[in-house]
Amino acid sequence: MTTTSLRAHADLFSLHEPVSAKGAKEAVEEARRVVWTSESQKATAVQKALGARNGRRVADSASQAIIREHERAYDLGYTYSAWCLAGLPHRDHPAGEDWLISTDYAQLLVRPGVRIRDDGTREPLAVPSGTMARLLLIDLQSRALESGSRDIEIGPNPNVLIEHMGLSRGGPVSRKLADQLERLCRCTLDFKIGDDRRGLIVNERLVEAFEYSGEEDKRSKRLVPMVERLRLSEAFFNELQRHPIPIDRAAIKEIQSSPRAIDIYLWLAFRLHALDGEVHVSWSALWRQFGRERLLRTFRAEFREPLSLALSAYKAARVVVGERGLILLPSPPPVTRAA
Repeated sequence: MTTTSLRAHADLFSLHEPVSAKGAKEAVEEARRVVWTSESQKATAVQKALGARNGRRVADSASQAIIREHERAYDLGYTYSAWCLAGLPHRDHPAGEDWLISTDYAQLLVRPGVRIRDDGTREPLAVPSGTMARLLLIDLQSRALESGSRDIEIGPNPNVLIEHMGLSRGGPVSRKLADQLERLCRCTLDFKIGDDRRGLIVNERLVEAFEYSGEEDKRSKRLVPMVERLRLSEAFFNELQRHPIPIDRAAIKEIQSSPRAIDIYLWLAFRLHALDGEVHVSWSALWRQFGRERLLRTFRAEFREPLSLALSAYKAARVVVGERGLILLPSPPPVTRAA
């Protein structure tokens, strides 16, 4: 596909150009003057992205990506390749309910764990979900690969982990972090590659063992476990060592308001650098991977916001929005793995 034909499509990989030329604030204001007026029919994909309700967030993320590239201020992190093909739910699901997602490349089944009290009471947990579970997974996987060890020290209370991850302190954040960490420690995973005729299924736990201390929840007045240290399962750690995908944790932090944007970023980090030519991905395939919690008929319009946010953080990504789906073009990885 030539540059001219690319421009005829709704390409978003020029998203950083107006931000670089005018600054985030002016780029958004100019885009909104077009999108929110009678000229909206003439608006380009970039103008629509910057003029949308999350346009300022997209512009600010793009601005930070430009700075990181100029200063080479990347924060190298890692994720297991399978998370780039099938991810956790974007929002909370009822306690005890499995999570199943099937894409064109993989199937993921997550079974939630159960908390058993001293009196034998069983308390079903929900599956890990949302932004916090994703940030925790990236942190745990990155630490394990950097240290070469399955053993990870978390700390005596949530504030230690919050500070380590660069999150804002606060009661709701502490409770959510402790809750999602326990969910990750107790859940089990089935990754399936293939179909009913032939394939591979990997059954594993993320965490083999963990130590915790009980802290009283002020609302329920019951002790809630705070994980202090953990050991990743040998099977998961080995898979992570064999199939790590380098990512920029600073970029993830910029888009952490949207778990779907994080999933799109990871997917593009996995796919784009390995392409030999352009690849078309249909809207239905995108919906199966990123939109199962939403209606297919509304997915296409809703997908543009998290896509724009993901691309704002991954500056080198070359992606075109076509009538039938996305067109992926060979692109450099978001960050280069250390030797």
